[in-house]
Amino acid sequence: MEMSRVAATTPVETDLLCEGCGYTLSGLPDDSKCPECGKPMAQSAAALRHPPAWEKHHADIFRRFFLTTRDVIFRPAHFYRTLATRGRVRDARSFAMLHMLMTAVLVSQALVIHSRWLSDTFTGDAARLRTTLVGLSMPLTFGLLMLVTLLAARLTAWEAAYRGLRMPREVVLRGLYYHAAHYIPVAALALATVVAYRYAVDRGLLSVQTLPTYLYVLSGEVVLSAFYLFWTYWIGMRNMMYANK
Repeated sequence: MEMSRVAATTPVETDLLCEGCGYTLSGLPDDSKCPECGKPMAQSAAALRHPPAWEKHHADIFRRFFLTTRDVIFRPAHFYRTLATRGRVRDARSFAMLHMLMTAVLVSQALVIHSRWLSDTFTGDAARLRTTLVGLSMPLTFGLLMLVTLLAARLTAWEAAYRGLRMPREVVLRGLYYHAAHYIPVAALALATVVAYRYAVDRGLLSVQTLPTYLYVLSGEVVLSAFYLFWTYWIGMRNMMYANK
């Protein structure tokens, strides 16, 4: 007979978890090791996690923004392994909105340059429609990024609750807001590709017959960017999965 599947029990917030495997360490001596994976208990202490530079409001805002962005992009595992996951979501949201706005600007500029290749084929209403779509590309990009972030947070929190992981929506959303820094390299790569190809054609370094190759390159970048964003998302969630603070 088939038996109904029951979701795992989620540890309460007061439980001390091993950040290596999620085993509950509450009640064990401070100098103990995890009975499940052998990780020293001291390496799972809540004191090891702290707010990122962005949340240190006494410092210069540009420095805080640069340092946090650098850590998220170039040291994602370290950033999420030391991030205080139970901090204020509002601070993380402001960080994400700045990066989403910058990403929207880069994408919009790439679309403007890219669309010029087809400008001669549009006339009348079609030309006006193209102009409108290009003009709306920035707010649409920003809105889409925010919508995807909120949706991903909800789905991740649901999956975590089903598997018994202590990752409420606020914690997941906080992590995803900082993950928004990874949109910048993706948008910058797309803009650089469009600008470089346009420059090469205008200078006669490449012929217009290479347009299909250029489009294939852009398509390949879309695939690689999706992989990159998922990979960095997983790094973040993996290092927040058993966080104690």
